[in-house]
Amino acid sequence: MIFQGLLDLIFPKVCSACECSLLEAEELLCTRCRHDLPLCDWKNHSDNLVTDKLKGRVQLSYADALFYFEKGNRAQALIHDLKYKNQKHISAYLGHWHGETLKQQDWTKDIDVIVPVPIHTKRRRQRGYNQVEDYARAISQALDCEYNDRLLKRDHYSTTQVFKNRLARTDVIGHNFILEPDEKCNGKHITLTDDLITTGATAEACFIQLNKLKDVKLSLIVMGVAA
Repeated sequence: MIFQGLLDLIFPKVCSACECSLLEAEELLCTRCRHDLPLCDWKNHSDNLVTDKLKGRVQLSYADALFYFEKGNRAQALIHDLKYKNQKHISAYLGHWHGETLKQQDWTKDIDVIVPVPIHTKRRRQRGYNQVEDYARAISQALDCEYNDRLLKRDHYSTTQVFKNRLARTDVIGHNFILEPDEKCNGKHITLTDDLITTGATAEACFIQLNKLKDVKLSLIVMGVAA
């Protein structure tokens, strides 16, 4: 306890969104930033902003997002720190938070498998981790369902897609994923998880592969959705 106190004094814990010092009872986010995070809190999980982004492209059963992502808001700071500042612990934190809300919803009760969007091995070596895996794992624990990070593989390494338009992103990402067939997943409700959905190109490419399984029901859960 004394040693931890000295560490906190030398290296004080700060809020991942605003970088203010955290109080003893606070974790990752200060109370103000957690309160200010623009949560989605949708009532209709078969027709919302996420399903709209994929309408006509993917047959989604349900979808949910924890928060709205906009330039300059608290959510952007979280995602940026998770992906580019080695703040891996943000992934599990958001997964536990989102998982607690998801298990209160009826539609999640028949989810069989949670699948994280994979990253290429080269990207994993650069970053040191897949920013979605701990989020997906925490959600699978909350919903008491299988976690499967072997079903999808990233087959092609590409530079960041942030500044590409929708058509360019779809063309590049569309060839990035491959399915590792697993007969045990046939006939299951499979839910893909990702950090952020903007154009929907990454999710669409993953669902094209997952649809190669037989008689599957597909849903999507993400940390953030671009408003």
